[in-house]
This record gives sequence, C-alpha cells and structure tokens, in this order.
Amino acid sequence: MDGSKSPGDELAEESLEDRVADEKARALQEPGPGWRTWFFQRALRGYYLLGMLIVNVQIVVAWYEAASVTGLVVSLAVAIYLEFLLYRYLWYRPPYEAPPPRGRFRPTWIRPVEYGRWTPEADLVRAGVPIYRGEEGPSPKEFL
Repeated sequence: MDGSKSPGDELAEESLEDRVADEKARALQEPGPGWRTWFFQRALRGYYLLGMLIVNVQIVVAWYEAASVTGLVVSLAVAIYLEFLLYRYLWYRPPYEAPPPRGRFRPTWIRPVEYGRWTPEADLVRAGVPIYRGEEGPSPKEFL
C-alpha cells in the first residue's frame, strides 16, 4: 500500500470535520445550563435518591438487629415521609399546563412549597417572570 487515501475516505473526513465544526458553533451559540444549575437541578437529585436508599437500609438493619417490628415500621414511615417532603421542597415542579392558583399558595402535608427551590421555575420567579402561563389572547392592559 502506498498510504494514499481514497476519495471516499477524504470525503468522509471532510464531512466529519464539517459536522464537528457545526456542532462547536451551535454549542457556542447555546451553551446550555451552567455547572451550578446542572448540579443542583439534575445531578444532585440522583445522589439524593441514592442517599435515601442508604438511609432506609440503615434504618431497616438497625431495627432488625434490635428485633422490633413496630420500631422498624414507625421509623421507616417517618423517614420516607421526611425524605419525600425534602424532595418536594427541593425539586417539585408544578404541571406545565396547570392553571394559575387562586389566591395565595397554602402548604399541605404533601405539597410544602409551590415549586421546588432547585427547579427552573424557581429561577424564573427569582428573575421576576411568572411561572404560570396566562390565557391566550389579548391582554386587558392593552385596552386601558
């Protein structure tokens, strides 16, 4: 072999280079979320779920060694509820098509906050943008 490339190989390399250049240009135009946003909104959620599993297994093992079924059931129920509340506090996202709430938000046993602290909705509210979509059509303010 003389080491030369066939025209098909050169064409494939050029198209690969073009695709890579296009991908780099798109990435520079729309970089996506920053590391902090990505970590709190996506990555930490997986570690939290893993941590919940570890804590629950430790509770089961501790009560198994103590041989108390009542303690196991009560402790596990309380732990799961508290883990659920913390998850909702940090990552709860209201349904996209949900109507705006009437009046002020009131916390409940299963919904402690209107939206999670580490969600895109929280970022929007901090920026002063409403998270609920208004009705389609003209704005009443335009007619005043």
